[in-house]
Amino acid sequence: MEASRNVLIKSIQKTLENSLETIASVNTDLKVLSINAKIQAARAGAAGAGFGVVADEMGKLAAHTENILADLHTDMIGAIEGLSNWMESDSRGQRLAQVAAHNIDIIDRNLYERSCDVRWWATDSAIVNAASECSKEKIDFASRRMGVILEAYTVYFDLILCDMNGIILCNGRPDRYPCAGLPMGRYSWFNQALASHKGSEYGFEGPLSSPLAEGKNTLVYSCGVREHGQADGKLLGVLGVVFNWDALGREVLLQARSALSAETENAVTCYICRPDGIIVASSEKVAPGGKITLDNLSEIIQSKFKIQNGALVGAGLSCGFETYKTGWISITMESGAANGLI
Repeated sequence: MEASRNVLIKSIQKTLENSLETIASVNTDLKVLSINAKIQAARAGAAGAGFGVVADEMGKLAAHTENILADLHTDMIGAIEGLSNWMESDSRGQRLAQVAAHNIDIIDRNLYERSCDVRWWATDSAIVNAASECSKEKIDFASRRMGVILEAYTVYFDLILCDMNGIILCNGRPDRYPCAGLPMGRYSWFNQALASHKGSEYGFEGPLSSPLAEGKNTLVYSCGVREHGQADGKLLGVLGVVFNWDALGREVLLQARSALSAETENAVTCYICRPDGIIVASSEKVAPGGKITLDNLSEIIQSKFKIQNGALVGAGLSCGFETYKTGWISITMESGAANGLI
């Protein structure tokens, strides 16, 4: 529909230009006729005096028409070009905002599942028994059980079980990530789970470069492991799931950039950031702790899209999914100077 509207505007613009050219051609003929009439009036002497007056008026009319044509071309053609550019910018801005909203929706929905996974697996009998008894037999069995889970859920680097002091009892991939015995007490995800009051609560931290995944970019979700797997049972330990963040965040943004780039010759960049502008994912390489360089981010979110810093910027705010909400912001940016968007 937007494409059809732009085609219609271009068609109107072309028709108007053709009409003005036709009028200009007729006016040129009128000027030539006026000049010829003056010559003939001069040859006729006194008898052609009246005809000379008419020729003068024809010349004045031609000059006046020429001025009107110049004003029409400047004002009307310019106005139509401005309208066309504005509509193109508006249409593209809506498209960028649509993609930004789609990106954050995919991420919220996906991460909601991660919060469900950790709460469900914290009730697994093998994990509950290992946290309760802490015997080598129970711990080894829990490790194997977590390994089976990881085979079915390839989005995770690892699953880890900690005691009440934050010491890792076991993990699901000990051959790949040997971490048993490491202290996790300084991490927010562990302390959030430790401070929880029931099994429906969970902890979260990230993105962070985690030693649990060889320094890779992770999100860690956690939940208290409780006696008998009951939601109100006594807290026995903490289960943490180490999620591969780049496989979701960066991949979603790369696909979005690819789709938008196929529609334009301009440079496109996509981001996910916190409300303070700190970037948590990007379609480009960004240094840790990098920040979005946009003014009045809240205004862009409210208006959905805005022209800023030589680019058209679309934004989508996390609306959440079910009981989960990141609170993050999705940004799509397109350089606009090359095709008249700005």
